[in-house]
Amino acid sequence: MYIYDILEKKRAGKALTDEEIREVVKAYVADEITDAQMSALLMAICINGMTTEETIALTKAMQASGKTYKYDFKSVDKHSTGGVGDSTSLILVPTLAALGLKVTKMSGKSLGFTGGTIDKLKAFDGYNPEMSEKKYLDIVKSCGGVIISQSSDIALADKKIYALRDKTATVESIPLIASSIMSKKLSCGADSILLDVKYGSGALVKSVFDAGRLARLMVKIGKKAGKKVNAVITNMNTPLSYGVGCNMEVYCAIMALHGKNSQLLELSKYLSAKLHAMHTGASYKKAYSLVSKAISSGASLNKMREIISLGGGDVSILDKPEKLLVSDYVVKVIADKSGYINNIDALKVAKFVNHLKDSVDTDKQKLRTGVMFNYAVGDKVNKGDELATVYSASKVTPAQLKELTDAVAVNKYKLPLFKLVVEAIK
Repeated sequence: MYIYDILEKKRAGKALTDEEIREVVKAYVADEITDAQMSALLMAICINGMTTEETIALTKAMQASGKTYKYDFKSVDKHSTGGVGDSTSLILVPTLAALGLKVTKMSGKSLGFTGGTIDKLKAFDGYNPEMSEKKYLDIVKSCGGVIISQSSDIALADKKIYALRDKTATVESIPLIASSIMSKKLSCGADSILLDVKYGSGALVKSVFDAGRLARLMVKIGKKAGKKVNAVITNMNTPLSYGVGCNMEVYCAIMALHGKNSQLLELSKYLSAKLHAMHTGASYKKAYSLVSKAISSGASLNKMREIISLGGGDVSILDKPEKLLVSDYVVKVIADKSGYINNIDALKVAKFVNHLKDSVDTDKQKLRTGVMFNYAVGDKVNKGDELATVYSASKVTPAQLKELTDAVAVNKYKLPLFKLVVEAIK
């Protein structure tokens, strides 16, 4: 293999063969080509794109660079491309497990401005997401579901390539996003995979058009690999839940498991029903009814208690979630005018919370840092109302608070609400 010839070929916008892609990935993992050479290839891909066949070949090559899990049972998995206030996994996993499905959920840590499920699990003191494979499988077999951190031995090439993408401004390339996500999802071994593809200010993909391109490409890759794969495109222009920040998002997820209505609960029920239906063959209407009953009856909450307990975590906050809403400094944000909340900019809120986190040192302090809104988009607010509460381990300056208030648009007239689920793709 001559890396120079491959770079020249891709720079000219020509398609690479399966063998060329496979050998480049293999050589990079073995340190036989340099970061500079791989960076040049990534930039050529970012500029010129890849065909579907090339993207499938890249996905296969990255999957082959590590371990692929295989189970003696059928299982399901859900993946989100990342969002603000997105804690649907904490609701979906116990709900589907309570309905008898096996949920093999490997989740990631925070990426950029989006929160990661593994970080949120730290709220359950003692829970160990880095458990052994034997314990992981024992828990799935005994109670139906578990959430663990992504194994370090899957898609080894993706870890190296992603680090370069982050440094070379090639993160937003659709083929590179698709191959990165699907190489890991296919390695995790689930038979049915539902992809929640986010678009908007609080997502990696900003336009609904590009989200559609990404979703269709990933579905095609998954089906080529023999999996049941569907995707939904969801709106991430506003935070998905009232809370942003680890403890606040876990609080909202627990309240959803208690049946408190919210946009977070609405999407979690939708995703759970979609995944249940595609895996079992039941109608969506029947699946939605089962999911709703599991939550309203307390079965989902009890299953979450079982999952956390088996993982070594403290389950007390499932019954007293208010214990999560404590911090050294608590600041009430007051509405300075009356009107309708027509937007809460997800990216601006996430940046505000991350700036607060940057000013503290310990993980415990970072967990307790965030914001809880008292109102959602579409609600009417009066001047003097408590718009939100900020929790911080350090003093919050007026300049920082302005970051938050600038994220909230209050207008005289109510605008049409954002559509939460834009499209479902099979």
